[in-house]
Amino acid sequence: MAKAKPRICEICGAEIRGKGHTVKIEGAELLVCYKCYQKYGRKKPGTWSPMPTGREPRRTYVPRARPKQTPRTQRPLYTEDIVEDYADRVREAIQRSGLSYEELSHKVGLSTNLIRRIAHGEYIPTISEAKKLERYFKIKLIERVEENVKEKATIPKDYEPTLGDVANIKIKKRKKK
Repeated sequence: MAKAKPRICEICGAEIRGKGHTVKIEGAELLVCYKCYQKYGRKKPGTWSPMPTGREPRRTYVPRARPKQTPRTQRPLYTEDIVEDYADRVREAIQRSGLSYEELSHKVGLSTNLIRRIAHGEYIPTISEAKKLERYFKIKLIERVEENVKEKATIPKDYEPTLGDVANIKIKKRKKK
């Protein structure tokens, strides 16, 4: 009499002792060992199942129509920068107001120490801090610096690239022994 062929778990490959267990995973019925049955067979409360339950409606992707973009005209770019004599302007505004640093800190929304450091020229304010000071004191601390738009370099039609143009060469330095 021939010996029966051992059954093997279809998930982990271990030999199945006993009759085995049938588990349904993503629509396929698999013959698995006890360990895999413990892991994948029993539904534990609060676990996610890859199988659709039929309770939730299936969501389909519907692409939204994008608004047609109109071509933009080229405008010169600008950046905002703090004026060079910001400390003098802030100090004069504080003296004109006649308020203490503590009172100003509550009204402007900046710390007392920060206002003091800005007025003495020890700290250059950020753009948002300068805007707060501008709004309260009605002074100008931010200036626009325009940058000219550079034309993109064009490649001539008869240009043939060389190996150096195409290859991205990385040179590794040898470690000294």
